[in-house]
Amino acid sequence: MLKVKGERTMKSLNARCIMCGKSYQLNEDHKDYKNLSEKNVSTATFICDRCSNKVRYEADEQRKPIKPSSS
Repeated sequence: MLKVKGERTMKSLNARCIMCGKSYQLNEDHKDYKNLSEKNVSTATFICDRCSNKVRYEADEQRKPIKPSSS
């Protein structure tokens, strides 16, 4: 799929997040575009920014020391 941005033509591809299942349209300037376009598959899969941040937050929360409970 081609899009015109100013005078420049941008390529894009459709990809689906493997965690939430939402479909995204990734342009050439997306960080994962090069890796996904090289795989030559009809539907590319990746982890979207929202899910990536969610997993990072949950991992950080688990690494925090447990607060002592006041009894």
